[in-house]
Amino acid sequence: MGRIFGWLVLAALIAGAAWVYFFMQAAGVFTTIAPKSAGVCRAVTGGGIVGIEDLTIDPDTKLAFLSGYDRRADGAGGAARGAIWTYDLNVQDADPVDATSSALPAGFSPHGISLWRGADGRKTLFAINHAGARHAIEVFDVVGSTLTHRRTVTGPALVSPNDVVGVGADAFYVTNDHANPGGWRRTAEDYLRLRETTVQFFNGEDFTQALSGIGGANGIAVSADGGSVYLSAGSERIVYVYDRDLQTSALTRRAAVAVPGFADNIEVLADGDLLLGLHSKIFQLLAHFADASKLSPSHVMRLKQDGKGGFVPQTVYYNDGAEISGVSVAAGAGDRMLIGAIMEPKILDCVTDAAR
Repeated sequence: MGRIFGWLVLAALIAGAAWVYFFMQAAGVFTTIAPKSAGVCRAVTGGGIVGIEDLTIDPDTKLAFLSGYDRRADGAGGAARGAIWTYDLNVQDADPVDATSSALPAGFSPHGISLWRGADGRKTLFAINHAGARHAIEVFDVVGSTLTHRRTVTGPALVSPNDVVGVGADAFYVTNDHANPGGWRRTAEDYLRLRETTVQFFNGEDFTQALSGIGGANGIAVSADGGSVYLSAGSERIVYVYDRDLQTSALTRRAAVAVPGFADNIEVLADGDLLLGLHSKIFQLLAHFADASKLSPSHVMRLKQDGKGGFVPQTVYYNDGAEISGVSVAAGAGDRMLIGAIMEPKILDCVTDAAR
């Protein structure tokens, strides 16, 4: 009996050591990436911007929409009203402008956003809102740089919403980055890298589950023709590609693209390639969350179409965090690339190397 017990203890120790190794590998402890410049970058700090976790650019007007709030102030119990800022790429040295200062009450805490453009020129901005410990999707009509709040969508399907992508004036997909709202089960999702998260679809009236069994569903985007959906499975270190049925909005997996980090927000470029923000060093990111003086590497990848329905990832920006820490999103228009971060009071506005 003693020998059997000893073997069981040894097996448990080996299993534990293997779990620690693979967890540290997934967290990026052993990852090494060479620094890479995005070109000539200007730090944009005006307009009171902070925590620009997500951003998107209207290709028609070259007007960017920046979503953020002060997460450190919010965590400390302070006043942390966020905003959607507009930032005009047509104006040299422009400052962001709060476009929601009078649209929503105090406490607005925007997260993922998406700009939908209809064939008739109609535009809608969707924004996740975590205000008052209540999850919702705020829907705005967009005319130029003006946002007019039209409706609020909420419901039990929004367990832990992270990102949203519009596919109609009132229709969207939304990711839940956890399957549990809190407690030990939510912690277990993170440390065991469980594949329990979902993508929900809202048709303008009701929610239905579009995808399940995802490890850390995070960023989501749609192709210009609406026929492809791209999803970051953060804890899986994968970006999934789905074919979308334009009649039913059902999603069918087409490809899986492995990336060297925790995949975050996705933006679609004019040529159909993707820009992806990702976190290659999770422990450093968590340290940065707790202490602004702790640097977290910033990584942006371009996922280039491979001609076979998938993508090939390549690094277009990597910095140790001195220039900007904890980058979660990048969006491009022409020779410009904007880079946003979860906690920083700035974005980067870069003229890319390809344009120089």
